[in-house]
Amino acid sequence: MNKFLTLIASIFFTLGMMAETQFTFTSAADMNQTKDGITVVIAAGDGNAPSAQTDYETGKPEMRLYTKNTITVSSSAALTNIQLVFAKSSASNKKYAGLTAGTGTLVSGGVSEAKDDWKVDSWTGSANNVVFTVSGTGQRQIRLVVIDGDPVVIGPDEDPLPTEDDLDWSYFYQEPEIVPVPETQLFQKEYAFIENNILVHCTKGSIVKASEDEDAYFGCQAGEKLTFSATQYIKGIAIKGNVRKAFTATSSRGDISYCTDPDQETAADPVLVVRNINSLSVTINCDKNLSCYEVKVYFEENPSIACEEINVPGETYFLNYDTASVELDTDESKTGDYVYTLYLWNKVNEWIYMGLDIHTPAKNTFAGMYSTDNGNMTTESFYQFGEDYDEYTYATEGQMVINREGKIFSISGYITCENKNTYNFSYTGLLGGDNEVQGLEKVQRDKVQSTKILREGQLYLMYDGKMYDVQGKVVME
Repeated sequence: MNKFLTLIASIFFTLGMMAETQFTFTSAADMNQTKDGITVVIAAGDGNAPSAQTDYETGKPEMRLYTKNTITVSSSAALTNIQLVFAKSSASNKKYAGLTAGTGTLVSGGVSEAKDDWKVDSWTGSANNVVFTVSGTGQRQIRLVVIDGDPVVIGPDEDPLPTEDDLDWSYFYQEPEIVPVPETQLFQKEYAFIENNILVHCTKGSIVKASEDEDAYFGCQAGEKLTFSATQYIKGIAIKGNVRKAFTATSSRGDISYCTDPDQETAADPVLVVRNINSLSVTINCDKNLSCYEVKVYFEENPSIACEEINVPGETYFLNYDTASVELDTDESKTGDYVYTLYLWNKVNEWIYMGLDIHTPAKNTFAGMYSTDNGNMTTESFYQFGEDYDEYTYATEGQMVINREGKIFSISGYITCENKNTYNFSYTGLLGGDNEVQGLEKVQRDKVQSTKILREGQLYLMYDGKMYDVQGKVVME
């Protein structure tokens, strides 16, 4: 049996028995629907095209509307009652936009404060065609439109967390039974799931899918608790995972041991072991963050593997970035020694990025060689590998070369960090930032656009009347 109950459930709407026609929106195909002689069309209007998105945290569909988008409801018979269910979009920095109606009376359901804070706007009148327009600034996501129905009642947005009562008491366990990372994603909240008839409950933590440079894990935040429960007495557990530097923990049952290092993160298989539990459940109290890549649960014998302080070799990653900017540290900089942070990231995952702390003798001049050995790259450089504020690792060594041809920068190098991983990185393109780079005009200001060209199997970039190769070298002016 492999049972998983996700924390984030589909939005539940209770409709009265008299509801005539309802339209739901989960994909691009839903932007134009006809039912019972009624048509609902979502269109760009005078704004950007509406889009069917996927909420990164939950994996749930989201129909996102932008300012000046329209929702048109039309029917051969007169429309008298329309209800529209909205929430704030999952883009956390976007406000909840307004809504207007071209005719009739529109009553707002209030301002949504979060992506799961659903509001019902109600329209009444008499018309064969009603156009609703997203107004003001910000965004909305739309989930439901109800025509001539009883009032929409919004039910709970989350299913109850699974408990021991959801376990199968006839289940036969393997020795050991493996608890993998579940196929979901959520951040900084209480969660629970069941895998292979093992209930995992965390008072606050995250479940993160695998990326190109990090394994999937379910984690427990500092100061929180992680509990494993089964329908047979547990003898011991062994966690393959990662712990923060100076990690400590206690166990509600049995004898606990774990890998730790006072100065840096430690990853190991196992990174934590509990023996002699002899109970249906065990709770681990974590002083620092704990990430679990896989957990082995033993029922017959204690884990034979020992968890000791070990030197675990790091892994090597190759990261290509599509966005770069610099920021001047005005407090640390002085004439002849300007301190910058060079940020590299990808727009699809803006919360996973690299910050490179560098020193330059001249202001806004970056071409050259940098390394921790000569001191113009420092160990304040870091790699941010998670959304949480403290999910980063500092560099212990590194090296980088920056070349510039015209307005195009080519950046390549590596940093080896406290977690012992080595991150090779590369970037080719413009360099922006809060501080204007000398001689560099931002695309946002001069509106110059770049174009990719493929010729005889080679990729080139046309920008501002010049052609560059992938290394940033001018090949034609």
